[in-house]
Amino acid sequence: MEKVLAKLVLVVGVLMHCGSTQVRSDAKHHRYKAGDYVPLYVNKVGPFLNPSETYPHFDLPFCQPDHIEERKQTLGEMLSGDHLINAPYKLEFLVEKFAEVACRKNLTKEEVSQFRTAIKREYYFQMYYDDDLPVREFVGEIHKQGILDNYKYFLYKHIRFDILFNKDRVIEINVEAYPRALYPGATVDLTEDKETYVEFVYTVFWKEVDIPFEKRMEKYSSVALHSVEPRWFIVLNSCFTLLLLAGFLVRYYMRVLKKDLTELQDEGLVSSQEERGWKSIRDDVFTCPVHKSLLSAALGSGTQLLALTILVLLLGIFDIFHPHKPGCFLTALIVIYAITSCIAGYTATSFNCQLEGTNWLGNLLLTGCLFGGPLLFTFLLLNSIATAYKASIAVSLSTIVALVLIWIDTFPYVVLGGIFGKSSYKDEPQDVCQNIEAELQAPLCITKVPREIPPLRWYKRALPQMALAGIIPFSVIRFELDLVILSVWDLRDKDHRNYVVYTILFTTFILLLIAVCLVNVLCTWCQLVAEDYKWWWRSFLCGGSIGLYVYGYCIYYYFAKSEWSGSLQISFFFGYMACISYGFFLVFGTVGFTASFCFVRYIYSSVKCD
Repeated sequence: MEKVLAKLVLVVGVLMHCGSTQVRSDAKHHRYKAGDYVPLYVNKVGPFLNPSETYPHFDLPFCQPDHIEERKQTLGEMLSGDHLINAPYKLEFLVEKFAEVACRKNLTKEEVSQFRTAIKREYYFQMYYDDDLPVREFVGEIHKQGILDNYKYFLYKHIRFDILFNKDRVIEINVEAYPRALYPGATVDLTEDKETYVEFVYTVFWKEVDIPFEKRMEKYSSVALHSVEPRWFIVLNSCFTLLLLAGFLVRYYMRVLKKDLTELQDEGLVSSQEERGWKSIRDDVFTCPVHKSLLSAALGSGTQLLALTILVLLLGIFDIFHPHKPGCFLTALIVIYAITSCIAGYTATSFNCQLEGTNWLGNLLLTGCLFGGPLLFTFLLLNSIATAYKASIAVSLSTIVALVLIWIDTFPYVVLGGIFGKSSYKDEPQDVCQNIEAELQAPLCITKVPREIPPLRWYKRALPQMALAGIIPFSVIRFELDLVILSVWDLRDKDHRNYVVYTILFTTFILLLIAVCLVNVLCTWCQLVAEDYKWWWRSFLCGGSIGLYVYGYCIYYYFAKSEWSGSLQISFFFGYMACISYGFFLVFGTVGFTASFCFVRYIYSSVKCD
């Protein structure tokens, strides 16, 4: 227990370090005097339309500093493909410069070809100033000549830094290349394969503002293409839709279900052979499901991911960490996932024991591998593709070993949760049927010989119900999902603006939970009325069907909205979105199953055994 508490303290410290807006640098608390050195790091380059396809900055023959110093990376920065190296540009505090020479280079034919290819593919370069202020600009520009498809490629050789400050702190930085249309001498023509002399220069301007240092990241938190008000209107529209659905269910409950329950209480004991509908399967409805170990593991993993999602959203709301800081968001995800593994172990073991599962250690192993295994396999597969491309997002063997060790280190937490889950289960030597009845708090006795399920119409079977169950929940998140994809996978906004508002995202997530619960209760009721008592897996699949809709929307987004190209970008998008959709399936499958379980236990609590 002491070790667990020590690790929890360590986690809190890591998250607070990641979330601090005053990130420590060589200049301590970001306070400078005139002429002080302010760190400027170059990060990576890559095609603007393929944000996953990035390469180290000096893969292109830019100016290099006299002494290359790479900033120490965190695990999250490694996974993000961030490699921060000191830049050749010197931006001392409050020191203005005009046409300062960074370096002079004679580009060879091969280097000219490299730059021309980069310009043709709309490469951008990324930098970080004062540790966590991002800037981004294109490498060059393309000009079409005449009516024929003749193009000229120009490299930007003069860039301008506009820096805002408040007293002794840096507030904001913007970078802009001087375009050829306004400053012909600020570019160099690289259309032909020939040796070219280039003089890279830069200009620095400073301007004082009254923006407090604590609000300097708000620029990157603002919504670039959509204001907040229309998004709240969409949230209110989703609330109205859920109110209509809830009103329908309440009305149906008052008119039909409550009437049936009242009649059962008045009539007392009636043979199940004389009844029809949901009342006739009262002795079979709590029969153990098939593959109960897998169901328990899925519920454990789903509960863990649900807790992880809520914690991450709450951290975002309370501004505990900034996802704009390189790698911080991924670091937080990894740490929280490791700690919440105990929740997965507890849930899986307690439910498995209630279903009379025998191999609880094997069930814990399955729980630990159910989500982490496919995620790690996908990561290794995509990393091999990135390595083949020599992309910056490819991680080294030592990082892979570290990730595997972190994953293995989650299993003690899973086992610890399993021990608590097993200790909460009292194993009494009694009839199996009665034991399950007691542990599940089933209001009825359970038959040992299940009855035959009558033939079902096509729309009452599993696949049609899954398709229908995912429509309303997906409609709740469609708009926010579009913005999340835009924030993570698209670089439409050159100013690094973020489209994710955590307050709206958390509200949408709560509405999604409610929608899944309501829809699942309705689907389970329809299934029971059809005298189909195998609701266990059906309720999980109906709740998790939203994951299929999410992945289907990703396919639509790729063909209808994106401008991506190349196997690296496409494989990363579909690979990681498959893992996220699988996570949706587990989380909302668990939510849907829990809602259905509570509903079934409630309605049958009024029915007496034969």
